[in-house]
Amino acid sequence: MTRIELLRDELNKYAYNYYVLDNPLISDFEYDKLYKELEELEKLHPELVTPDSPTQRVGGISSGFEEVKHKYRLYSLDNTYNYDELRKWYERVTKECGDGQKLVCELKIDGLAIALSYKDGYFVQGATRGNGIIGEEITQNLKTVKAIPLKLFQDADVEVRGEIYMPVSSFEKLNRESEKPFANPRNAAAGSLRQLDSSITAKRDLSMFTYTAIIERADELPKSHWDSIQFIKKLGFKTNPNIELVNDIEGAIEFCKKWETERFNLDYATDGVVIKVNSLACQNEMGFTSRAPKWATAFKFPPEEISTELKDIEIGVGKTGAVTPVAILEPVQLAGSTVSRASLHNFDEIKRLDVRIGDRVLIKKAAEIIPKVIKVVDSPEHENLPVYEPPLTCPECEAPLEIREGEVNLYCSNEKCPSVIKAKLEYWVSKEAMDIDFIGPSVIAQLYNLGMVKSPVDFYKLSEEDFLKLELVKEKSASNMFNSIQASKSRPLSRFVTALSIRHVGKETADIIVSELPSIEAIMNASVEELSNIEGVGEKIAQNVYEFFHNPENVKMIEEFKELGFLFENQAVMKTDELSGKTFVLTGTLQTMTRDEASDKIKMRGGKTSSSVSKKTSFVIAGENAGSKLDKAQDLGVIILNEDEFLKLIGEI
Repeated sequence: MTRIELLRDELNKYAYNYYVLDNPLISDFEYDKLYKELEELEKLHPELVTPDSPTQRVGGISSGFEEVKHKYRLYSLDNTYNYDELRKWYERVTKECGDGQKLVCELKIDGLAIALSYKDGYFVQGATRGNGIIGEEITQNLKTVKAIPLKLFQDADVEVRGEIYMPVSSFEKLNRESEKPFANPRNAAAGSLRQLDSSITAKRDLSMFTYTAIIERADELPKSHWDSIQFIKKLGFKTNPNIELVNDIEGAIEFCKKWETERFNLDYATDGVVIKVNSLACQNEMGFTSRAPKWATAFKFPPEEISTELKDIEIGVGKTGAVTPVAILEPVQLAGSTVSRASLHNFDEIKRLDVRIGDRVLIKKAAEIIPKVIKVVDSPEHENLPVYEPPLTCPECEAPLEIREGEVNLYCSNEKCPSVIKAKLEYWVSKEAMDIDFIGPSVIAQLYNLGMVKSPVDFYKLSEEDFLKLELVKEKSASNMFNSIQASKSRPLSRFVTALSIRHVGKETADIIVSELPSIEAIMNASVEELSNIEGVGEKIAQNVYEFFHNPENVKMIEEFKELGFLFENQAVMKTDELSGKTFVLTGTLQTMTRDEASDKIKMRGGKTSSSVSKKTSFVIAGENAGSKLDKAQDLGVIILNEDEFLKLIGEI
């Protein structure tokens, strides 16, 4: 074997492990070094360049895309938003093929459908779906997609169908760098594939999930759709890991229900579930309609974007005094829930979108919990509606609103504004801060209006009898509230710093500060320079922290907390480097701690946490009812720890 052949085979193996299996075998530096060597050798010996060489993934500029007739038609899918219709479809399946038909459930990827042709195992042509009969030939651009093998692991003659997509993280990065942002990942993927210059396509982070194959010649032929997916994987294609073989339609419905919410944790867009009869014999027996297979159907998730009427714009005042507009909407179903409110971000955004009360607006709920208004739906009535004017005074206390340097928000100028105080109290009891159960906004509003709580310190002065003075509060509830407040005295110092609502100091920043200054005195005595020298704490945040702890009222409040039994020094854990460089993902329910508490333990030992599993994940900590993150960790070969193993790792048992 020549050096060129050896390098080509090795690089293709490394690319397969990296882009298909998400399991890199060598570093990027080592890969690039080998790639450069191959490139130089091929320049010296161009007669030895083969179609499957990694150097052939980047081509030149095309004069346009030619039409190509598909050898096998690409059909559409019938779809439904209704579980009863899924059951009726399954009744037709069993009527034609008999009872007990198993089904394969696959996520419907929101990307661009393509057909790839292979001859003797080599990639020879790639085309867009087009109208299903005629598509556009984009072979050169598809060669730049590293999840598409240029040569298969078998010398098969096969045509595969798949979906080209752009990961959400890559889409967001692309939009940050683009003068003209794309509307969504699907548009970005489609636009990237239709570049006349394939070197531009190569720079876009595209990938592909393969979901079916038409096999003309192969060493072995699958006997079911599930077997065909396994066969596709053996050929070297990337398939979606979130696929399941179920016994009947009820199993398929459970799969749909699971992914209706869990899809928002994925790094790619999916708008539904494709359900296929597993038996290939049954598929052949049922056949096709004029546009779609009878043996498959798609369940579409509720829409992530929908239009509705903007009834009003409500003004809210947050814990920093920031005044934010909220859209009050005609209630509408969106992504599985009824939505009647949506974010408008700030008054500059209202002006940019030209949102007016009475408009019909498009709202979106993608990965966000709170929907947002993204545009005004064009209508003749729009121009007749009055232009929205931002308020001049606070809606709560009527103090003048002010603009702060470098800020887009308007702020209430009154530090004693009731809305600001109540918002700070609500944040104090929140999960992110002191994590006090049973105390919600309605309880806080009552406590404030009765003059019982004006500052976080006042929570700790309340007796059980005080809670009985509130509406609808009985003895059991009063006891729960009192005990939950008292228990919060033992929260870690970082939680306390978070709960103080210092400007620009959230949970992450508080963790960083406490890791370097592990007592309340150390933080209070730190100079602006000392604070700003902490990695991750800039000068602006340092100034805010310094000013907060040098405000006489706040100093007095800290002293009161000490008198009430807060032992700040004893709660700080000195940061170590024993988990330095390690990334953890937490999933499921832990028995001896919350996931936030586990996260705190990791960070105090120099580790990091992430919300998603990737090839860079060091450990996944799996509690009870662990979900898709556990499945992905198993697929990627990530080390999985149960709760006891995690505690042993950090030396707590």
